[in-house]
Amino acid sequence: MKKITPLLLSVCLLLPGCLDSVSDTVNPERELFDDNTFVNEDQHIKLTWSVDSVATIRMEFDKQEGPNLDFYTMTEINYEKYEQCAEGEDESFVYFADLSDPNSGGASLQADVDAGTYVTVIDNTDCGEAQPPDQSGLLSNDDNDRARVDYRITAQ
Repeated sequence: MKKITPLLLSVCLLLPGCLDSVSDTVNPERELFDDNTFVNEDQHIKLTWSVDSVATIRMEFDKQEGPNLDFYTMTEINYEKYEQCAEGEDESFVYFADLSDPNSGGASLQADVDAGTYVTVIDNTDCGEAQPPDQSGLLSNDDNDRARVDYRITAQ
């Protein structure tokens, strides 16, 4: 029996995925957000989340109807700058490219982040690259160009 244990351990280490279930048990994936909602024109959704240590963040966004949206992940300080931009001020903000997808109909994103608090924004304003259709003409109605989006964010 003593000779079999090292052999089994060696075989397990050589087989891909053998220890994945152990890793998932030790550090299970935690759901941060999971929703399907509308984002009205000139509005955004703010999703604030925190991790206590280095974590792998996975994000799934699927725009189901309406105009394209901007998906941005940033620090809380940069969110304040984003908010000024969303309110029409000429302000720029910085976001994490690996966890952001401007002018998007959907995205599947993944990146490792350090411990801290982050903000993910689902944007339907004129601030980002995607902008709701302009209906400021004399003969057009200013309809609410809302977008419906399904999103899920997890940390592991």
